[in-house]
Amino acid sequence: MAVRPQTLDFIRELERSSNQKLFFPDDVGYLLEVSRLHQEMEVFEEAIFLAKFITKSAGVMKRIGPDGDGYDKLSSEVQTAIQKASSLLKKISESCPDNAGHFQPTMLFAMSHEALERLMRLFADLTLVKNWVLDKKPLP
Repeated sequence: MAVRPQTLDFIRELERSSNQKLFFPDDVGYLLEVSRLHQEMEVFEEAIFLAKFITKSAGVMKRIGPDGDGYDKLSSEVQTAIQKASSLLKKISESCPDNAGHFQPTMLFAMSHEALERLMRLFADLTLVKNWVLDKKPLP
């Protein structure tokens, strides 16, 4: 499946306006494109909401440390959010049968430390998309 030029332009503008390079620009573009194509934008928007929660909460957890007040509760909430966000992203990617070579779920959803690190980087990318939306800018 080809990504529309408008989506590619959006990715470039997102990087420029956030002054950050995305870790997985192709995956973000692909997820956005598939969501639009299969009328799953609500699913995508819920995923970017959860991604922002996960990213920000992980920063708080790192700052307060495992002995910090509220760490255990926040850790539990983050784990739940990761599971839900992962399910949403899987749902989006599964709706397009020709995702080979575009979005590689096994690289993100495997039960390994490396996959979790990649997933957290994707969540960081999706957080930038959520910030874009919060700034009242339209998605392509």
